[in-house]
Amino acid sequence: MTKTAAGTQSRHAALLLAVMSAVQFLDAMDIASIGPALPLIQRDLGMSPEVLHWVVSGYALGFGGFLLLGGRLADLFDRRRLLLGWLVVFVIAGLVGALTSDGLVLVIARLLKGISAGFTAPVAMALLLDSFREEQARNRALGTFLAISASGFSLGLVFGGALAQLHWRLVFLLPAAFGGVVTLVAAAVVPRDRRRRTGTERLDVLGAMLVAGAAITLVYGVSQASTAGGSHPLTLAALGVSPLLLALLLVVERGHPAPLIPLSIFARAGLVRANVGMLMFGAYVAFQFVLTLYYEGTLGWPPLQTGLSFLLGGLLTGTTARYWAAAVTRFGTWPVATAGLFLLATSYAVWAVLIGRAEPLALLLIQQVLGGIGFAAAYSALNIAAVAGAGEQEQGLASGLFNASAQLGTSLVTAVTATMIAANGDAIVDGYRAGLWTIVAVSLAITLQSALGTRTPQP
Repeated sequence: MTKTAAGTQSRHAALLLAVMSAVQFLDAMDIASIGPALPLIQRDLGMSPEVLHWVVSGYALGFGGFLLLGGRLADLFDRRRLLLGWLVVFVIAGLVGALTSDGLVLVIARLLKGISAGFTAPVAMALLLDSFREEQARNRALGTFLAISASGFSLGLVFGGALAQLHWRLVFLLPAAFGGVVTLVAAAVVPRDRRRRTGTERLDVLGAMLVAGAAITLVYGVSQASTAGGSHPLTLAALGVSPLLLALLLVVERGHPAPLIPLSIFARAGLVRANVGMLMFGAYVAFQFVLTLYYEGTLGWPPLQTGLSFLLGGLLTGTTARYWAAAVTRFGTWPVATAGLFLLATSYAVWAVLIGRAEPLALLLIQQVLGGIGFAAAYSALNIAAVAGAGEQEQGLASGLFNASAQLGTSLVTAVTATMIAANGDAIVDGYRAGLWTIVAVSLAITLQSALGTRTPQP
C-alpha cells in the first residue's frame, strides 16, 4: 500500500470514528439532558407527576427493550442502512417532541427516541469494531469512542440545564438538528456493508419479542414501585411477568436454529462480569438524581447551576477515558476496572458521610475529581471486556448486551434509591443520605466482583 493510500485510509478511519462517536454521544446525552427540563415541561403542558414520569421512563423502556434486537440486526443485516434509517427516526421524534403541546405525544416521541437509540448504539459499536481490528488500534479507537460517550452522560445535565434555562423545547430541538447533521455526514462516510450473506439469515422474532417484553415489564415494574408502591397490583403483575418471559426466552433460544441471543455467548466470563459491572452506570445516574434533588429542592439552585455542577466530572471523564482504555492493554481489564469502581465508590461515600455537614462546593469538588476519573476508567475497561473476543457475527450482540445492562441497571438502582429516599424522609437530608448509602453499597458490591476478575487469567 502506498503512503498516499495509507494516509487516505487513516483519514477515513478517523472520520468514521468521529461519526460513530457522535452517534453514541447523541444517545448518551439524551438520557441525561431531559432532567433539568422536567419541571418546565410539567408546567407548560399541564402534565401530572404520574404522566411526567414517563417522559424519562419512556426513553429507558425503548432503549433497554430494543438494544438486543438492535444488536442482533447489526450482526445479520446491512449496518449502514440500519444506522441511517434509525438516525432519521431519532431526528423526526426529536422534532415532534419539540413542537408538540400534548403530553402523551411527548411521551411517545421519547419512546421512539429510545427505540432509535436501541438500534443505533450497537450498530455504531459494531461498525467501529469492524473498522479497527488490531488490538492496540482498536483500544485507542474505543478509548476515543468511550470518552465521547461517557462525556455525553456527564455533560447531558449541563447542556440540559443550559437549554432549559432558555426554553425546554430546545432540549429536543437542538439534538434533532445535530442528529440531522450527523445523519448526512454518516451517509457520506459509512462504507457500504460488504459482508457476505447466504440469503438464509433468519431473525428470531419470538426471541426479540420476549427480550423486549422481559426488559419492558422489569423496567415498568421497578419504575411503578418507586411511584405507586411495591404492593400496587400493576407493580406485582409487571415484576411477576418479567421473570416468566425471561424463562420462556431461555427455552425458545435453546431450540431456535438462529437464536437472537446464542446462549454460548455467556460462556465468556469476561462478558458476564462486565455486564454485571454495568450496575455502576445505574449507581452513577442515581447519584446524579439524588444530587439534583438536593441542589434544587434543598439548596434552591436553578437548573443551569445544577447542570454546571457536573461539568468538571464530565470534562475529566472525556479527557481521561482514552488513556484508561490504553492502560487496559498494559495492565489488563480488571485491574483498571477495579481501580475506577473503587474511586467511584469513594466519591459517593464522601457525600453519604458529609451531606448536610460540610460545605457542598467542597464535597462537589472532591466527588467530581474522583468520580470523573473513576467513571472514565471503569466504563472504558468494562466496555472493552464486554466486546473482547467477539466474532464478526457477535459484535452487535455483545455491544447490545452491554448497553442493555446499563439501561436496566439505571432503572433498577435509581428506583431503589428513590424508594430509600422516600422511606427515610423524602426531601429531608436524612432521606438523601439513605439514598446515597444505597448507591455506595451497590458500588462496593460491583467493585468486589470486579476485583475477583483480577484473579482470572486474561485471554
